Amino acid sequence: MDDNRLVAVVTGANRGIGKAIVRRLLQQTEKPVIVYLTARKVDRGQVAFDDLRREQLRVSSELAHQNELRFHQLDVSDLDSIRAFIDYLVLMHGTQCMDILVNNAGGVVKCEESGNTSTNPGSTVRTCDPDTAYKSVHMNYFTAVNMTTLALPHMRRRGRVLFMVTALAHLGIFSGDLPKVLASDDLDLTRLHIIENGFVSSVGKGTFSTYGFPPMPFAVAKAGLIAYARMLARTNAGAKDPRELLAQKPRFTLH
Repeated sequence: MDDNRLVAVVTGANRGIGKAIVRRLLQQTEKPVIVYLTARKVDRGQVAFDDLRREQLRVSSELAHQNELRFHQLDVSDLDSIRAFIDYLVLMHGTQCMDILVNNAGGVVKCEESGNTSTNPGSTVRTCDPDTAYKSVHMNYFTAVNMTTLALPHMRRRGRVLFMVTALAHLGIFSGDLPKVLASDDLDLTRLHIIENGFVSSVGKGTFSTYGFPPMPFAVAKAGLIAYARMLARTNAGAKDPRELLAQKPRFTLH
């Protein structure tokens, strides 16, 4: 039965939006699907799995048979964990083993000095500590890029890759040349990595505003993710991959 069903993977799915996405996938009736609920912590992932499985059986045992929920531990900040998970999918479903990848893992890191979250649009804070910047960028940008990079060779024809972003990551929070660079169709992954790492470095030096960055690590990380998603969409739109992969193409807004 596995061969005829879609395979969907949702990262960071033990609670919140990730768990809600898993729930919605299990409720759809368009095509049978195997949904992998993944989480860094095994105990929390197992609790979420048990909750959703009980919901499934209460609603419809027939639908629960058609759409199967599975749990697998996955720490997207650990390349070895990503590779082990993909190896497991290949073992279970073959080399081309994914139809849907939802990059949901991530979150807001609080600024230690101010106590305000780095995504608060009304905040008057104009500095953020280096640790917050580092954790925010690596948790919300590099983890999703690494997960997607390793997963792409195993996506099936017309597979979907999605990213969870935020309206706070608009071009208006940047200044200087950054808005133009981030929205450019010529931006490549190497330059994008330089921008994200440059933000972290400039926070440590206290010069981030000089380079056009705002004191909003979470938003800067998510802006990088939007730029990366746009990059993937451009690549696949050029028909360079015969699988016709569909990458989400979020639009940058000015405010």
